[in-house]
Amino acid sequence: MTIAATAALVTGTVVATVSAQGGENRSASLSAAAVQRDGKTSAKAAASCWAIKQQFPSSTDGIYWLQTPKLIAPDQFYCDMTTDGGGWVLVGRGRQGWNFAFPGQNGAASVRNSPTGTAAFTPATLPAKTIDGLLNGHTVDDLPDGVRIRRATDVGGTKWQNMLWKFQKAAPWSWTFDADPSHPLSSVSFDGTDYSGGNTRQVTKDSLLRPTHGFYTFETKQNSWQRGFSYRSYVTAGDNSPTSYLWRSGVSGGNTIPFAQVWIRPKLTDLQYPAVPDSGTPSASEKPLMSNKTSGGAWGVTGVVSGGTGEAHLEVQGMAVSGNTMYVGGEFKYVQKGASPASGEKVEQSYLAAFDTATGEWKSSFRPKLNGGVWDLQVAGGKLIVAGEFTKANDAANTTGLVALDLATGKNAAGWQANVTNSTGGAAMARALDLQGDWLYVGGNFTRIAGGNPIGSPISVGRAARVRVSDGKPDGTWKPAFNGSVMELDANSTGDRVYYSGYFTSVNSKPARKIAVIGTAAPAVQVAGLDDQNWHPSTPTVDKQYQQIIREFGDKVWVGGSEHVLSAYTKSKFERLHTVIAKTGGDFQAAVEINGIVYASCHCYNFLYHDGDAWPTPTTWSQIQSINAVGAFDGKTAEPVSDFLPSIATRAGNGPWEMTKDAQGCMWIGGDINRGSWLSTGYQWAGGFTRVCQQDATPPAKPTDLKVASDGGGVKVSWKAPAENEGVKYEVIRDDRVIGVTASWHLDVTEPGGNYWVRAIDAGGNRSASTAVASP
Repeated sequence: MTIAATAALVTGTVVATVSAQGGENRSASLSAAAVQRDGKTSAKAAASCWAIKQQFPSSTDGIYWLQTPKLIAPDQFYCDMTTDGGGWVLVGRGRQGWNFAFPGQNGAASVRNSPTGTAAFTPATLPAKTIDGLLNGHTVDDLPDGVRIRRATDVGGTKWQNMLWKFQKAAPWSWTFDADPSHPLSSVSFDGTDYSGGNTRQVTKDSLLRPTHGFYTFETKQNSWQRGFSYRSYVTAGDNSPTSYLWRSGVSGGNTIPFAQVWIRPKLTDLQYPAVPDSGTPSASEKPLMSNKTSGGAWGVTGVVSGGTGEAHLEVQGMAVSGNTMYVGGEFKYVQKGASPASGEKVEQSYLAAFDTATGEWKSSFRPKLNGGVWDLQVAGGKLIVAGEFTKANDAANTTGLVALDLATGKNAAGWQANVTNSTGGAAMARALDLQGDWLYVGGNFTRIAGGNPIGSPISVGRAARVRVSDGKPDGTWKPAFNGSVMELDANSTGDRVYYSGYFTSVNSKPARKIAVIGTAAPAVQVAGLDDQNWHPSTPTVDKQYQQIIREFGDKVWVGGSEHVLSAYTKSKFERLHTVIAKTGGDFQAAVEINGIVYASCHCYNFLYHDGDAWPTPTTWSQIQSINAVGAFDGKTAEPVSDFLPSIATRAGNGPWEMTKDAQGCMWIGGDINRGSWLSTGYQWAGGFTRVCQQDATPPAKPTDLKVASDGGGVKVSWKAPAENEGVKYEVIRDDRVIGVTASWHLDVTEPGGNYWVRAIDAGGNRSASTAVASP
């Protein structure tokens, strides 16, 4: 079904049926003469630019108010009322430098207020969520005319080409035109010349005779890593002047990127809005997501002690929080304040340090001394348990791989000892820790473990063990035997399971390919009654087969690692529910759940293929969205939450390897992070880690004392705004839809009659409950 098929009536009588209390209905008959939806005011917002052009054929190019049930409130957009009969809405424009990101670029006001001209050269796009609202929930393949890209063909911007993309796949709007593999097209047209097939990443139908019949949207070194709707090699005009509609980098081998506009034409006319009960609408909160903007402190960690490179040599590998203290471990060499530290602000404190979560300040009183890297941290029994590949902690014996430290000073905690050794080759290493009741679970690469107070004789194990929280003594009755190293473990909150992931293929000589679920009762055996506890790669010959993330959150278990795959399984049966694949780069490395949202990190900085089936070339995916090192997923549905796209960068592309929630509700992200969000004059410095804090998800206070009075040929609507509602706006609902948004406490409506409600909306999109109905 195309979007055009949803049209009902463009003229005539619109009947809005509104539920009343007591099970009755309230019907308001609004004639087309009474509400002329010409898009000239918010109260007269139309369903689409197309609807305005059909009902008011003399409408000219310009800014109009549009509204759909999915958009909820009316907003202003730029409409092309000329091309091919008109009715097109502008969703993006710019020359070089498109970011093709889900949250959009440079604001909706820039799109509508500067649709063309040199002031429009810096790209601006509507958020994908807004475009989905303009489509009213339809998918891009429903667009009867496809997506139109209008490209300049000369440097002066006097000649243009219209390119039409018809999408093949039913998917929500996505700006990821440059994905690889990309969105398939059923056809592409250049000024009326049609070609079948193609995709949004590249089409190569150009030639000497038809030099503009090709494009690509991906970045290249020759184009100075700038993206846009590039011509290919047959177009050579252009320069990097600020006034040229055709931009070229000046680098040999570069191509022309023209100024371009992206238009869609959803042919929506009348739409059915949900009925509003007399009692009003309930409050509604946005998802409690972390902000895309970083809130890093002044201090961080820098340098790599060994000078090594790659994933095994990162500044940060582990984090743990206790009160207002965040403990940070890894292979860093220094703690440092800012990018240009003053004297005394770059201090050698290798492998482990502590920071104040409220102020970001380094806690200089915590000064442990280790001789090797830290992999994981766990606060347990009033101590900080440290796992890693060190052989001494504070010069004490019997501290290979494990040590308990005083939370304030970093000195060895009295009465607790444990250490690991390895007889199978390679250094002994404790890599993963988790707490469950009185036991601390340990995984890594070791074959013997000793502990207790006094320390006892070593016991043989198979790369996993558990020790008493009180003194470090291992449990000799619970010893799962893995045939390969353990990367991660998760001891669940209900106390009956421990999940493992890593390089192993068996546990207790039974198949367990890269993942295993072990019961906590002795002896340590796999939990019965679950589906296949084996991770199956999509390509048998793939290198580096391992899994790293394994975490139980609610009724799901999240598993991720090599092949750039993250999957959600049911806890009850271990059935796979949902899978995503990240490209380019991308093994998943860490996960945390905060307020019902699961965040998973990877060394991936481009695309996320929802429901992807195979790596390295996903084929049966449902949609492609953006990801930048950390992705967000709904904990109930396991669906990706594409609004989250943090602004962070890394030193060497290894990405985040640990994420932890602090006492303030912020998420700390650690790895080789070296940059945060843009501030007023530059990017925020980050040393090994940064943090993002939760966006407001609390609805504002409800307005009161709604009054509606007839005033000549219109209506005056007023209400009392709660004193605590600073910086909020108010949505005025008439009959079945929002007709105005104001920061004031009143609104004048030019049409008579109607039934009214008012509710508050804050900058984060959270809405209060509305007032009850009032009529003049």
